[in-house]
Amino acid sequence: MKKNYLQKVLIFAMSVAIVGSVFTGCGKSQSSTETAATAFTEKDPKEYKGTINMWSFTDEFKSSHFIEKFNEVYPNIEIKLTVIPTDNNAYSTKLSSVLASGSGVPDVFTSEVANVNKYVNTDYYENLSKAPYNADEIAKSEAQYVVDLGRNAEDKSIRALSWQATPGGLFYKRSLAKQYLGTDDPDEISKKFSSWDSLIATGKELNEKSGGKVKLLPNYSEGFVVATGSRSHGWVENDKLVIDDKMMEFVDNSKKIRDAGIDAKFNTWSAPWSASMAGAVDGTNVLAYALPTWGLPYVIATNAKDTKGDWGLAKAPAAYYNGGTWLGIYGKSEQKELAWQFVKFFNSKEFQTWDMKTNGDFSSMTDVSKQFATTDDGKNDFAGKQNLAKTYNDIIPSITGKLVTKYDETLNSKFQSDLDLYVSGEKTKEEFLQQFKADVKTAFPDITVE
Repeated sequence: MKKNYLQKVLIFAMSVAIVGSVFTGCGKSQSSTETAATAFTEKDPKEYKGTINMWSFTDEFKSSHFIEKFNEVYPNIEIKLTVIPTDNNAYSTKLSSVLASGSGVPDVFTSEVANVNKYVNTDYYENLSKAPYNADEIAKSEAQYVVDLGRNAEDKSIRALSWQATPGGLFYKRSLAKQYLGTDDPDEISKKFSSWDSLIATGKELNEKSGGKVKLLPNYSEGFVVATGSRSHGWVENDKLVIDDKMMEFVDNSKKIRDAGIDAKFNTWSAPWSASMAGAVDGTNVLAYALPTWGLPYVIATNAKDTKGDWGLAKAPAAYYNGGTWLGIYGKSEQKELAWQFVKFFNSKEFQTWDMKTNGDFSSMTDVSKQFATTDDGKNDFAGKQNLAKTYNDIIPSITGKLVTKYDETLNSKFQSDLDLYVSGEKTKEEFLQQFKADVKTAFPDITVE
């Protein structure tokens, strides 16, 4: 999750190899072959003893003191954490290798939204719906889209759980909004961002009033997550490529944004993109960034420490989410009882309340998020005392987690890189579409492309 998530530069061929070799034949659920689960004996947390090997693509279990918090309750379970970054697909490659060989697989491993669908639809993740886990009881209290993303498509069992929901909006600089748009009120700014047409019109207004010194967005590509969040169809349905109408609207709007000169051409995760959060880069300021819940504490606050209080959160033209981290247990782990204590801990009300207060994450548990949304606990100092939890809670009901496919990691990357050729004028719209379809066919010969 966090800034490791959705790095734009992915190794395409490597992604293809992973999907083609590791996951072939692993799509069936475990329901027809699984053995009866060993019953667990409930104990005092201090009585659980042993070691769990864990792999993750994010270091938050250490940097955000998650493991320390766990060990306050379970002092005799040692967590051996291995962090493998997502850069150059290193995490997916290494994890896929050990899963395929069955040697050196960690007891617990995380997955992100780009690849969670791959793992929950194989036997690599343990079925947590069955006894003695009974994870569906936990799921009753959690955001629906988060639970859906952790389910096996065939038997509907829960294979992975997450402690966080990650709805997103547009974080904007209050001082720039006040100076050039006449208001920094989140509700008023949300009206200006309520549709692509109004968003683009606001960008033109901003450009004109600032003499071109303030751009609406760092890059047109900020809208990608908004577009994917507003779709009715995933990339692949019944083994056929589907390009949702909302994605084609995004294509047209991306071209309008670039042609109108209202994006700063700072690529996401680049040095200028990060630096622009703190102030002007080469004389150009940026008003707004499309980021989810973790964007403020882990991206903006990291890159722009001195801008505390100068941020607001507006709703985007469509509800969306971005990122997230799911925890699952390896199906052949010999430490399933200890591993379940670990996974269960992060899906407890106590941990998620602490995490929201301490780290600024947004809880997947509806009771916890509602508590913050309706009290001063949800007010955020970095966002000018705005109750961010209330805005997030308004967004979540419109989010669906059922559109993610095992192909997304590759197709998202190719769509964006191919689209850039059209937006920059190197290809026509028709040539862009032809290129994308050809890339899909090359990557996944099993998908029907028309």
